[in-house]
Amino acid sequence: MSLSPDILIVGAGVLGSSAAWHLAEKNAGSITVIDLDLAGTYSSSELNAGGCRATWWHPINAELSWESIRFYETVADELQFFQKGYFFLYPASKWKVAVEKKSLYESLGIPVRYLDPAQVKDFVPEFENLKGVAGATHSPKDGLIDPHLVREFYRTRAKAKGVRFLDHVYLQDIRKKGRRIEEVLVLRHEGPSPPSEEELHRILTTHRVEENSHWTPEKFSPKAVINCTGAWLPLTSHLYGDPLPVKPLRRQISLFSSHGEDLSDRGMIVDASGLYMHPEGSHTELILAGYSNPDEKAGYRFEYDGEPFFEKKIWLRLYRRGGGKHFEAVKHIRGWAGLYEVSPDRTAILDRVEGMDNLYELGAATGRGVMQSFALGRALAELVVGGKFETVDASCLNRERFKNGKLLWERLDI
Repeated sequence: MSLSPDILIVGAGVLGSSAAWHLAEKNAGSITVIDLDLAGTYSSSELNAGGCRATWWHPINAELSWESIRFYETVADELQFFQKGYFFLYPASKWKVAVEKKSLYESLGIPVRYLDPAQVKDFVPEFENLKGVAGATHSPKDGLIDPHLVREFYRTRAKAKGVRFLDHVYLQDIRKKGRRIEEVLVLRHEGPSPPSEEELHRILTTHRVEENSHWTPEKFSPKAVINCTGAWLPLTSHLYGDPLPVKPLRRQISLFSSHGEDLSDRGMIVDASGLYMHPEGSHTELILAGYSNPDEKAGYRFEYDGEPFFEKKIWLRLYRRGGGKHFEAVKHIRGWAGLYEVSPDRTAILDRVEGMDNLYELGAATGRGVMQSFALGRALAELVVGGKFETVDASCLNRERFKNGKLLWERLDI
């Protein structure tokens, strides 16, 4: 196996895997992708709610998502992409802006229907109490997608083009000389059995590997390096320069049953309170729901707070919205937590690192990694191979915007 690939991608989540496939499609040379855990036990790619929408407020986010959705439509069966729509309820503080975005959606060809509160019950009759709801939008081309299948779609096609994916590889250091990355130092697990989930959790939360005979030092000498380490971008970027201003924030999701409410024919429902939910598969009673706690502190936390989180953050909001007539007979089943990698303006980073000739960064999509992965991976490949963007002009996603104040604020993140 060559340790001197033309391109080394660090991080095999949905963005790293997409970039690998698109680079291979462009015949960019030999490509190796490394990751601590290819299965993604603690990957944001695996631990999200599976929503997929183009209805964002910043034009670059809407365009990247819409470009990706148009592709997902062509392989919908493979990705289990069900375009059952997004139904978004707005408080008065956001409704005015939502109406102003109508021209943006029309310019991109994204169909969006605007509804007054009286029309909300046509879509969600279970919501009998609409206090605080100023209006709603329904976007039928949005929907639900299987994040695992999206990532595996990219990987399978990348492998077919000769891309190597190496598992249980820990990034230790990056050495540069002048304007170039010369070596990438890693530890590779060579034990009789793979690292346990407990060991992976310890490494991902403490950011160090305990010295033992199972981890062997190796060096890569690639021609180009792409950093796709997701929530760990602030740590890995520190190895070669100023750390990216990205924060890892825990997001919790609950799965529960609701006897008497059948949402199986609906897509994603986003309440004005910040609660979001969708039916889980074809089950008539199972519902997946999440809530982004505004008081959550940054950090690498994967603990799910259990039934107390569900009752206080999920069920109470649903019960109130149902006017005391719906969502009474519910049963908490389980839940999990994953990480958002949040940039200062809630928008992704895609750029060649300033002052470096062979180093690129892609990540911090702030909950839109799966939604935008096709277009972001394609744009990254265009930049690496041709030195410019060809399909979507993603030049505004440069990391320098955090220094010069040209922020790309996304206000419709949840």
